[in-house]
Amino acid sequence: MKNLLLLTALLLIATASFAQDDPKSKAIVDRLMAQAKGWTSFEADFISRLQSSRDKLDLKQEGNMKVKGRKFRLLLDKNTIINDGTTLYTYSSETNEVTLSDPAEMDQELDPSKLFTQYEKGFKSQFVEEKADAAGVMTQVVKLFPLDATKKPYHTVVLTVDKAKGEPRSVQVLYKDGNVVTYTLKKFTPNAVLADALFVFDKTKYPGVEVNDMR
Repeated sequence: MKNLLLLTALLLIATASFAQDDPKSKAIVDRLMAQAKGWTSFEADFISRLQSSRDKLDLKQEGNMKVKGRKFRLLLDKNTIINDGTTLYTYSSETNEVTLSDPAEMDQELDPSKLFTQYEKGFKSQFVEEKADAAGVMTQVVKLFPLDATKKPYHTVVLTVDKAKGEPRSVQVLYKDGNVVTYTLKKFTPNAVLADALFVFDKTKYPGVEVNDMR
């Protein structure tokens, strides 16, 4: 009985300790979030990588994202996704089709406008390491764990941040189904000057486009 009580006490202590952010990781995350909330816009060239051991899949795609407030324009392979604030347009150049949907129905984890700020609350953090990345930039690596894991399709998020600038270098999401999605930023420009026209889907620029309205 004593051994059982001791084991229970140790588990409770370990759980309580793990639930707290360590000071170093909290400082890194707080700095990133403070900067992200201050950006009126940003533009990034990135590499998206989807890995699935179950499906033996390793898919890499290069893309560009432009974000201005809650609006965004995302180019990925043969697809263009535009959120003008009221409608989400998903255009495929391969089929010359565009699908209209409600932005509220979009997976929030994949929303470029919330790529960084969505991790501000509801997570505990853990400092991992400092290291130079492939480009020679000194980075800080932090792991985030959702406090209510039952409401998330993933169990861990790994943020890699430029130590000097406090800007993001990569975001990696580890899903419960075994999939791993990584966004590596090749170029990042905060407060980029972006014309409003970029966040409008102009059908006249896509002759013969087929429109599928799913709203």
